[in-house]
Amino acid sequence: MSTATNYSDDPRLGNIIRPMSLQEMLVDISKNKTSSSKNIPPVCLIGMPHDEGCKRNGGRVGAAAGPEYFRKFVNRMGCLQNCEYNLDLSSLCVYDIGDIPNDISLEDAHVELTKRVSAAIKAGCIPFVVGGGNDQSYANACGLIENVATQNMGVVNIDAHLDVRPRNNGLIHSGTPFRQLLEDERFKGSFYEFAAQGNQCSKAHVDYLKQMKGEVVWYNEIQGYVGEHFQKLLDKEKIHHMFVSFDIDAIQSSDCPGVSCPATIGITSNDALDIAFRSGQSDKVRLFDVSELNPKVEDYRSPRLVVNIFYWFLLGLAKKHQLNQ
Repeated sequence: MSTATNYSDDPRLGNIIRPMSLQEMLVDISKNKTSSSKNIPPVCLIGMPHDEGCKRNGGRVGAAAGPEYFRKFVNRMGCLQNCEYNLDLSSLCVYDIGDIPNDISLEDAHVELTKRVSAAIKAGCIPFVVGGGNDQSYANACGLIENVATQNMGVVNIDAHLDVRPRNNGLIHSGTPFRQLLEDERFKGSFYEFAAQGNQCSKAHVDYLKQMKGEVVWYNEIQGYVGEHFQKLLDKEKIHHMFVSFDIDAIQSSDCPGVSCPATIGITSNDALDIAFRSGQSDKVRLFDVSELNPKVEDYRSPRLVVNIFYWFLLGLAKKHQLNQ
């Protein structure tokens, strides 16, 4: 697949995305050859093509193809010079360090994912991880835990569900990632459920979350003001390092049908892009992941929406750099 558009007068994301291995990226960063924007961190794409966790949780498989369909569209979307917002992405440094191997067990895939995320953060990158089942989020969080003082760490799960279920027969799955996080003794930070829907969250799980000092921001509390409420989390003074985990089944299915568990209600695609923009613009966001993109359910509108989430994240990053100049 081409990594750039063929039109010199219309450069898109493919013109700035640079595919390479993790080791090549680390060498490239150390040589400081790629970015003329010294004050803006590079971003690296990582694919997590696994949906065994969805299967274990009784969900529909298909999210393993999420990274493939994301890359199917990403290179030819997103004008680098966005005249609507007066922002230029052409000087951003964006790597694509490929997928976690899909021929290994889910547990081994999590180990490899943590390794890549941790190395990228240590090198000063912001990992943007595309899944794959939501079970990836604990592995991603571990990559950040290995690099920061966790008492100043915040994790926000944008999701219709809480994902604090216990293991099934001792096995992790797409419903366990944030129980794993909250029970990880290394994590001393703050945890927020954002846009959770009461029709999909059991009282037992809400009670568990409260017992573990997590907070729930319910969907009905933020309708019409999603971005503003999300910004309040970013602005919390006690948080210096934020992980934004975005399960796209939080988006209403009329906007995003291609997920493992579509929601008839939820935040809008505009809300999702606003969240991504605010995340990119924040100095605190060190890691962003997108989970549950399922092209087996719908393979055009939804992956394109995920690409736009990535694009709006980069717009936010460019806006931050513009403001800092």
